[in-house]
Amino acid sequence: MTSISPEVCIRIKEARRKAGISQSILASEVGCKQSALSMFEQGQPTKLNTEVVEKIAKKLGVDLKPVTEAEKITPVVFSPHEGFCPNPKCPSNRPYQVDGKTLYQPDRVAADPMGGKYCAICGELLERRCPNCGGIIHAGAVCSFCGEPYIVSA
Repeated sequence: MTSISPEVCIRIKEARRKAGISQSILASEVGCKQSALSMFEQGQPTKLNTEVVEKIAKKLGVDLKPVTEAEKITPVVFSPHEGFCPNPKCPSNRPYQVDGKTLYQPDRVAADPMGGKYCAICGELLERRCPNCGGIIHAGAVCSFCGEPYIVSA
């Protein structure tokens, strides 16, 4: 198979979301790590091997042919404070209780003061979307799209 373009990675992400399958479930079904699938879906085709990509494409009904110029997508450029640290033990996340359950309020300014790739406090890879549904993150502790907390204690 020829090399996968970043646009094909994004095409796969859109197909997964449309199918209503989480990254975690898809990763377990095709035999890869959720973190590798996440990086692949962000346009890094080398994060998954060819066999896994073909399994995903078959499962989601995605054609792996190269993307035409008309189909190319402009990559998203993140501004500062768009990421949060997924590590519940990181001091950038403030724990609080709701109905006996511990939730974590991410402090995006502390974790991502310069729009970087890693948490400025603990070094963990920052999340830029809801880890459950891929929705846009906001200032709260729970995703307004899927209702799941952004950070889950280990």
